[in-house]
Amino acid sequence: MKPQLSIQTRSRAFTGWDLLICIVTVTLGAWLLVMPPRRGCGAKASRITCVSNLKQIGLAFRMWANDHNEKFPMALAVAGTNGGTMDFNLTGEVWRHVRIISNEVNTPKVFVCSEDKKRSRTGDWGVFTNNSHLSYFVGLDADETMPQTVLSGDRNLTSGTIKPIKGVFNVTANDKVEWTKTIHKQAGNVGLGDGSAQQVTTFSMNKQFQAALNSTTQAVHRIALPE
Repeated sequence: MKPQLSIQTRSRAFTGWDLLICIVTVTLGAWLLVMPPRRGCGAKASRITCVSNLKQIGLAFRMWANDHNEKFPMALAVAGTNGGTMDFNLTGEVWRHVRIISNEVNTPKVFVCSEDKKRSRTGDWGVFTNNSHLSYFVGLDADETMPQTVLSGDRNLTSGTIKPIKGVFNVTANDKVEWTKTIHKQAGNVGLGDGSAQQVTTFSMNKQFQAALNSTTQAVHRIALPE
């Protein structure tokens, strides 16, 4: 009588179905590797990077303020021991407000959004002498002690009720601003006085300006756009 083979010693033959499954798996894996990324995913990633940039910028402004009587550079005159950039607030030279915090930023590359095709990134502070390397606006009335004030954000802002004067929007409680489609497809990102940053729609952007105005005694919140 022949001994019975145990279950452990039995082997299963490689069938045609097994071969087909292997071929499909390998083909699918190869297709996923060469398939280009979806546009929506790329746009989402760029906005996340943009928010990260604004957080770094906000932190740098706060570090600078900690050494200058809790004031951002836009609130201090150029002359004096606490020299700032206030004298350039109405010149359109927005780059001066961020170049002054160069000691608190590792590289000027963070000042350009990857979706901003009209700005070029540079790692050299020596050539950071104009707005061509800057994607973000600066809130001239931002205050470190008032977290709701608007400190920075994407430059693709516009308004049907107000026009920029030498690159500065004077936003009041009755004015409306909106994002254009040039950078983040009619959306954008902002940094606040407390150093935080967030993605905002046109609607929430206007609410933020209202909150900024309500948190101060000023009737105007000035935004310097790097045109």
